[in-house]
Amino acid sequence: MWNDERLLNRIEEFRADLRIQKMDEFIQHGRTTTLQHVIRVAALALWFNKVLRAGVNEDDLFLAAILHDYYLYDWHTFGDKLHGYHHPYIAAQNAARDFNASHAVQRMIETHMWPLNIRDIPRSRGAWILTLSDKVISTQETVAGLFVARNRLAEG
Repeated sequence: MWNDERLLNRIEEFRADLRIQKMDEFIQHGRTTTLQHVIRVAALALWFNKVLRAGVNEDDLFLAAILHDYYLYDWHTFGDKLHGYHHPYIAAQNAARDFNASHAVQRMIETHMWPLNIRDIPRSRGAWILTLSDKVISTQETVAGLFVARNRLAEG
């Protein structure tokens, strides 16, 4: 079972990778970078797995969480405005190419945008945990960003 020290060590291993560092160049939600976002999702996913006693392979869950938004572009300015639909597949392809992600990890990544991608329902416990963790963290980041914007307006 993972502990806080192992989680921090794995995060630092990934932070040292130049490909992963690129995720720190892009804003995900509010003022949160993609790298900050995926680290938060990974920590929450591992916590859910432990608390729910889901029995999901922790290495796979961590990898899927860290790479679930591994698309490497600014979604605010790039593409066809359907980023929410397309990026899970781009991230899964990149994860397979750059990190040899297994089929199970790729499927967790591909289904994490459910229910937006209504046709791609999570089918494993790991996929459900990743999806839930992403929704919780995304909501927190978005709401926090709204409060920052509101406070700036109030300050004039």
